[in-house]
Amino acid sequence: MRFVAAVAATAVLLGVSGTSALAVGESVSINIVDAPRPTPKWGYAPATRRIAPGTWVTWSNAGQDGHTVTAVDGSFDSGNLDPSEGFSWYFDQSGTFLYVCTLHPWMSGTIVVGEPSAVSGQPSASSDQPPQDEQDQPPPQPGG
Repeated sequence: MRFVAAVAATAVLLGVSGTSALAVGESVSINIVDAPRPTPKWGYAPATRRIAPGTWVTWSNAGQDGHTVTAVDGSFDSGNLDPSEGFSWYFDQSGTFLYVCTLHPWMSGTIVVGEPSAVSGQPSASSDQPPQDEQDQPPPQPGG
């Protein structure tokens, strides 16, 4: 029901603002999983998701128990989600967002918005440049 309410609220906002800016952007899904896994293996699938700013993320409770999707920093909170219910959040700012299930605190996940290098301060793993210490080395010689 909360998912339906979120979609209805978005439709109202679009109608009032006269723009479709909220409707533009990607949409990704994360499943909340529990039984038949052992309790310590309950969680969010995938546990870490990298997205671009302007992306909607929808969590769907695919489990048999109630769960929440609650940001550690308090920026979003789904409330209790019964099985088959969902929750969506629009991420428009770069950053790293940690979240947990308040009912099962061992369940945690991370949303990384933006380039990993912009978020973490570390070079991107997809960089086509070798690490600095390798740039100063002469190329290897054949047969040597």
